[in-house]
Amino acid sequence: MLQMIATDMDGTLMDEQGEVDRERLSRILDQLDQRGIPFVIATGNGYSRMAHVLGELKDRVTLVLANGAQILEKGKLIRECSWPEELVQEVLHYLEGREEELHLVVSSLSGGYAKKGTEFPLLEQLMTPELAAAFYKRMRFVDDLTKEHGEQVLKLSVVTDTEKVEAFVQELREEFGERLLPAASGYGAIDILQPEVNKATAIQFLEERWGVDGGRLMAFGDSQNDVEMLELATYSYAMENADAHARKVARYIAPSHKKKGVYEIIEAYLDGRLSFD
Repeated sequence: MLQMIATDMDGTLMDEQGEVDRERLSRILDQLDQRGIPFVIATGNGYSRMAHVLGELKDRVTLVLANGAQILEKGKLIRECSWPEELVQEVLHYLEGREEELHLVVSSLSGGYAKKGTEFPLLEQLMTPELAAAFYKRMRFVDDLTKEHGEQVLKLSVVTDTEKVEAFVQELREEFGERLLPAASGYGAIDILQPEVNKATAIQFLEERWGVDGGRLMAFGDSQNDVEMLELATYSYAMENADAHARKVARYIAPSHKKKGVYEIIEAYLDGRLSFD
């Protein structure tokens, strides 16, 4: 029997408009609760966006946010891993002058920060107008990110042309070596993380906290920042729309996020149409 289910959000649980089917997800959570199987959402997003997307369901799941830098267990903060301020300053100075071009966002405990004038055209492809407007409203636009980025930075993120992603990832690796872990998260987005902080290390923390058998984990993902989580899971699913990184490490393929593949696989398991025993 499964003992934990973990899923990415963008390109995985959420549809092409950046939304979830709350009613269907609620029914799934009801059945998981009856069986004592915790449901974990592991995402690069921060709390504000997830609260907006999930509504009241946010307090029925465990949220692994900022790709593992922050964990909330049914609404309660239980773990956070912030950057050393010296490293934050070093990276921000390195990217200085390219903030708008790279659509740079600094995510801290107090929210997201971007340089004034930064626009996020990718949102129109991934979110409803309502969700995109909420994103802009939450974002704090400042004159100088080196001076204003909130306390306890959790991650940095940028967006570039999809064909330039690998080159930019390599640029950061050459400049910062093993001190940073840049990971593509789909659609040209890149999360810049601490190497010891990712979705898999967060899930391992939860496994130990809950006494969960690591061999009974089901996980879903679609991009490079899901790789460690998919490698960790015995029952790992790359979405039909997944990139090559996720497909390479996953054992199974789920229908795409547009076809609500995560819901279908979990429902098949709960209904007895899918068995791993």
